[in-house]
Amino acid sequence: MDETLSLGRIAGVRVGLHWSVLVIVALVTVALANGRFPAAHPGHSPFAYWALAVLTALVFLVSLLAHELAHAVVARRDGVQVEGITLGMLGGAVRLRGEAPSPAAECRIAGVGPLTSLLTGAALTGLAMGLAALRVSGLVVEAVAWVGAINVLLAVFNALPAAPLDGGRLLRAYLWHRTGDRLRATRGASAAGRVLGWCMVLSGFADVLFAGHLTGLWPALIGWFLITAASGEARQAQILGMLDGVPVRRVMTPHPAPCRRRRRSPTSWPKGPSAATGTLRSRSWRQTVRSPGCSPCGGWRRHHRRSARARRSAR
Repeated sequence: MDETLSLGRIAGVRVGLHWSVLVIVALVTVALANGRFPAAHPGHSPFAYWALAVLTALVFLVSLLAHELAHAVVARRDGVQVEGITLGMLGGAVRLRGEAPSPAAECRIAGVGPLTSLLTGAALTGLAMGLAALRVSGLVVEAVAWVGAINVLLAVFNALPAAPLDGGRLLRAYLWHRTGDRLRATRGASAAGRVLGWCMVLSGFADVLFAGHLTGLWPALIGWFLITAASGEARQAQILGMLDGVPVRRVMTPHPAPCRRRRRSPTSWPKGPSAATGTLRSRSWRQTVRSPGCSPCGGWRRHHRRSARARRSAR
């Protein structure tokens, strides 16, 4: 998920937004302004409901950013390079360059996210109780309490032992510690992720078909995302397992086929990407053609221009 808008750096970590983040902001705003707020505290103006709903959605995004930022900070402390954070429709994503060096580091990086959300939820719930005791507007108290409850639910959901959730990372750390095999642990966590994803998809569609609740489409969408992401991690683990222990010399061609120097007209040279880049295809590998006494195919234009200038000078 590439960022659409950069927000700069926070704690040295690049932060950006994907355009799909507008979807979650719109959904939260509409659900609060048209549903929860008027139902819990009627009698306020529509402007009050909508303004507070927009503000609540933005605070929710900040809490998501805090969750991902905690991952990034701990990852850097454990020696993993962090490329940045991107917030999108289904939450946030931390782009890491490399893997955790040990099961303990994996556990720390994965566990700090749900812990941050849980502490944020507890703090906001306590703040809502304090505001209620001070007799602050019930609408404001409702907004603060909602963000607190959502953060607690976010912590619980992310702690589920299924990849690519944080709980899946914790499961992988545990399996890695028990078996000593990171790839095997990844396959186990990915399988758990696919099971959870299919359960969410089936329950979501059942809610739509039998109960008539369109809100069931949301867990179905999240479940499909889990299936796709978990399957991608499983494929990556399989590829890494196939390449593990394979030396580079087994996948290289030690003597690339050269392109012999010939006097050929420009129209008879090969066309297409191979001729333009100075490479040719041999056994499905793109090989750079450079050899003593041979000209790179990509250099035929320079050679032709030099020959043409020499002929004009001779005249």
